Amino acid sequence: MESKRVTIKDVASAIGVTPQTVSRVFRSNGYVSADTRLKVLDAADRLKYVPNSVAIRLRTGGSKSVAVVFDSLINVYFAVMVDYLQKELQANGYEIQTIFLHSHTITESVYRQAISGGASAIISFLEPDDTLGNVVKALGVPLMILGRRSEIDVIDYMTTDDINGGALAAQKLIQSGCKSFAYMSVSFGITCVQDRYKGFAEVLEKNGFTAYTLDSTGGVLDAIEFFKAQHGSLPDGIFCFSDMLAYDTVKCVRSMGADVKVVGYDDIQADISMPIDLTTIGTNKPKFVQTVVKMLLDKIEGKVNDRIALSIAVTLHNGETA
Repeated sequence: MESKRVTIKDVASAIGVTPQTVSRVFRSNGYVSADTRLKVLDAADRLKYVPNSVAIRLRTGGSKSVAVVFDSLINVYFAVMVDYLQKELQANGYEIQTIFLHSHTITESVYRQAISGGASAIISFLEPDDTLGNVVKALGVPLMILGRRSEIDVIDYMTTDDINGGALAAQKLIQSGCKSFAYMSVSFGITCVQDRYKGFAEVLEKNGFTAYTLDSTGGVLDAIEFFKAQHGSLPDGIFCFSDMLAYDTVKCVRSMGADVKVVGYDDIQADISMPIDLTTIGTNKPKFVQTVVKMLLDKIEGKVNDRIALSIAVTLHNGETA
């Protein structure tokens, strides 16, 4: 049986204030002491109360917004994508609120936090927690996972064709004359990491090669040196999960005086100037974002109800590194 939705009256009763006081806290309208405000927020979190953001906006005339969740402030790819999202959402009358986490997943508490902040929908670059489906189904605020797959049937996702991207990287390194290969990544449990490796390994296996893995958790240089210590030499070709890893890999192998071919993923140089013409896999990000926003707004406005589960085609950019 579905649990009863917590109301303003429940929160007010829990700490002995009026429902009007709780309402003022979440509407940011009228005076509430700092002590009382803290008690309201603590009680709301404890009771898992989510304010009706649609009703609040109707009463206060507040603007529409979409929350964007990501896990790195230094990853150039996120900076590029969030910038495109900001422009596209703003063009459609929506503000953007950003939520930064030190986590590889978006959880129920973050989802509720975004809704409490007035979000009509959430875009997440992080995979959903396994239990998130129940709360998304109960509250009905659309959640779009970007760049990751999700098996949870009430959660939308849109990703690049990671398997084909890995395949293109393998084909390029084989064509470049490489005989030994490695895949450089971190967080091997997430879907896009697995999919890129799958496409990479399958093409190599068909051509009689083995795909080794390099775990960059402790740093790219440590991963490369560990591989060399184990195998006696560096791989001829390295496919990196992201361009950020690829740039670091190019720097490391060049400092070692090694001739290693490197392929990245994301093609961030298509959007901003970078010092190296990297060989990389990517897609047209502005069009990707336009598609994401169009589909998400259709969901917000009730024009579509079907689940969104799409993979966008990728292409290879031939640069100087492979």
